[in-house]
Amino acid sequence: MIDFDKGTELANRYGGSEVKTTILYENAVYMIKYPDPIRSKRNVLSYMNNQYSEHIGSQIFNACGIVAQETHLGYFTDVKGQRKIVVACKDFTEGVGRLHEVSRLVNQTQVDGKKGTTIESVQDVIKTHKLIANRQESWEKFWDMFVIDALIGNKDRHLDNWGFLEIKGELRFAPIYDCGSSLSALLADDKMAELLENPSALKSEEYNHASCYSLNGKRMLYHEIFKNPPIPLQNSIKRTVPKIDLGKISNIIDETPTLSDVRKEYLKSAISLRYEQILLPSFKKLSKENVRVATKTKPKKRNNHDR
Repeated sequence: MIDFDKGTELANRYGGSEVKTTILYENAVYMIKYPDPIRSKRNVLSYMNNQYSEHIGSQIFNACGIVAQETHLGYFTDVKGQRKIVVACKDFTEGVGRLHEVSRLVNQTQVDGKKGTTIESVQDVIKTHKLIANRQESWEKFWDMFVIDALIGNKDRHLDNWGFLEIKGELRFAPIYDCGSSLSALLADDKMAELLENPSALKSEEYNHASCYSLNGKRMLYHEIFKNPPIPLQNSIKRTVPKIDLGKISNIIDETPTLSDVRKEYLKSAISLRYEQILLPSFKKLSKENVRVATKTKPKKRNNHDR
């Protein structure tokens, strides 16, 4: 755990729903994200565990070969003098380029009005924005992000929670950031312990997550869309699922400092459930279909008398 109080506080340069502070620590600029207060009166937690979700989620993306922000857990004293466990996100724009959230790009390309958080909006932006470089690669990276979001149970990858870096006049897909709403950040430890004792309740809690996106006017439940994925998602499943290593992910969770044992066990169980019951079956089904297609199209071997 890093003591970020040893850094130098700068004028804050970051927005968003969570309280943030900008610091300079060991010659690098970091965004400090505090635990987010719970806004629902029905939740027994006072604060989310979003700092852990941000850190672990980013590490999981990196472990799966998808570039994400660099994060560190540590301590920092807020303006009220309270010392808290925070996540520090290294500023990947420093000296590189400006970040443009996709919501801004949607507003630039859709003059008839914002369509909302839809796959159609994302596709329109990537296809039509004049500055986006490598359109096909950007489209593929969106779906690769979607696959890992399904793995970590991210319900909040809306159009402000990912974006493009403007580099030398071109827009390129930015490193993944804003994973704080994934990995059951709103569940208290005692609720997790209760669910671990009841496999059917655990499945009900962790299997039925929905993406924040809709497709053809319908909200996308992860377990439904992976059963009948559109072509771009099919391709991403075949690219991305083989890169998921549950052993590496378990190590990431186990090595997370100050994370309780019950939360570690719960996160590993929830990720394994989604991998084994949503992602892996979809990958196996697509692999079998590929084998059938290859068998049908394979040239028939000729006998000597056919020559």
